[in-house]
Amino acid sequence: MNNSNPIKRIFELYTSDLTHDEIERLIKKEAGEVYEFFAQDIPKNEIHRNRLIRGAIFLRSLFNAFILKLNPARRIFYLASLLFFILGNIEPSETYLILSFLILNLLLAFELADKLSAKGELDVARKIQSKLIPKHTVKIFKFDISSYYEPAREVGGDYFDVINKNEKIYIAVGDISGKGMAAAIYMVRLQSILHLLLDYFIDVKEIIINLKKYFSKNLRKDLFLTITFLSIEKDGKIKLVRAGHPPAFWFHSDGKNVTTINSKGMGIGFNDRGIFENTLEVYEFYPKPNDILFVYSDGLTEAMNVYKNQFGEEAIKQIILQNNDKSTEEIKNLLLNRLKLFRGTAYQNDDITFVLLKTTS
Repeated sequence: MNNSNPIKRIFELYTSDLTHDEIERLIKKEAGEVYEFFAQDIPKNEIHRNRLIRGAIFLRSLFNAFILKLNPARRIFYLASLLFFILGNIEPSETYLILSFLILNLLLAFELADKLSAKGELDVARKIQSKLIPKHTVKIFKFDISSYYEPAREVGGDYFDVINKNEKIYIAVGDISGKGMAAAIYMVRLQSILHLLLDYFIDVKEIIINLKKYFSKNLRKDLFLTITFLSIEKDGKIKLVRAGHPPAFWFHSDGKNVTTINSKGMGIGFNDRGIFENTLEVYEFYPKPNDILFVYSDGLTEAMNVYKNQFGEEAIKQIILQNNDKSTEEIKNLLLNRLKLFRGTAYQNDDITFVLLKTTS
């Protein structure tokens, strides 16, 4: 006969799959995301108010923001459960407390069902998006190419592509501001437009100018796109344009020198007043054998540890310079290991994308 404590059995049932990582994730990541989600609807407090009044106004605004996220029917039931809870403590009355408990759990079941349904749809979207991103190390012309892509959420707004067209190889690394589903939808649209433009244009500058023309038409006003776009010709010549994207790094085979490719160009989606086309600059070069080109999104350099320090450009340069004799895949893994060590228990705050190109001959 099993004489174990029933409370202990219930506790073990609900905690059998609980891990330290999940508790840490709840406290360090999910709590912050929940706060940001609700806080975006909270009006700014007046500066002249004292701290106590500011705190009271903030808590009231946070509660209102939470309540208004519920649909009208659930909002009424939630307020009813609060009323029953208050009455149950004033009377006191077990009936009111039980009603409050039942209503809250019923609402929790509805919200959980909605979340699981949305999560299923996000999983499908993640699988579709992952199929659009090149994953494997490839050898093209005279180059060994490795890449890495990791969204901060289920789906992301970074864009990476390798396109074999017009007897050239085109490589794109883009970043749509924001995270989540909205950015992911724009990423898919960006890929479609870019592939279509390659049927009509060959030059990288022409392609990005026309990308700006068509992509920005339907871009939300609070979003923008930055992109580095380059072409590789059969003789090894690279043409690169940078529309507001972080600078690319050209590591020379001597293991000592790095050229920062910071060519002119502004992001897509800003009010450029017609100067986008005139400021977009093409950078052309012939990399020598064992030279390395590194293109990335700012999610890599701005990755943070628990102390809010950023990974930065210098860490990237140091790793690649010290390991320039290795393959792009080996360098990629060294970068990821260093990033993991740097980040520690901190969670990823932005999509991370980078590509390494090494001249093989």
